[in-house]
Amino acid sequence: MSRVLIDTSAWIDFFQDESSPYGAVVDALLKEDLACTTGLVKAEIIPGAKNRKEFNQLKDCFDALPLLADPVEMWDEIINAQRKLKQKGVNGAGIPDLIIAVTAMANNAEVFSKDHHFDLMEKILGLEVFKP
Repeated sequence: MSRVLIDTSAWIDFFQDESSPYGAVVDALLKEDLACTTGLVKAEIIPGAKNRKEFNQLKDCFDALPLLADPVEMWDEIINAQRKLKQKGVNGAGIPDLIIAVTAMANNAEVFSKDHHFDLMEKILGLEVFKP
């Protein structure tokens, strides 16, 4: 199995309730050393800490995960992906979701997310979506 890039939406479930369906999958991916992250996900999660102690804990946890490299031509890939999606009638995929998708594809990683846009990207762009 390849590495799994956990999207912010799944992390939020994990931090709110580890026993939730998404939280349990994140927990299993962490235990199996399959989880990885990106700078974007770190930037979305870590600043949400309630206090300095939680901030440091989150930072340490995310710093311990493998960090996927941004593709060299990331913005060109995002532009092309967005064009393909729009041609197929998919208009709601935001730039953060596209960053996650092109980074995962460039690093041969799957994406685990609650966001349905990734399922659409799987069909149109060839993104691999992790389905537990």
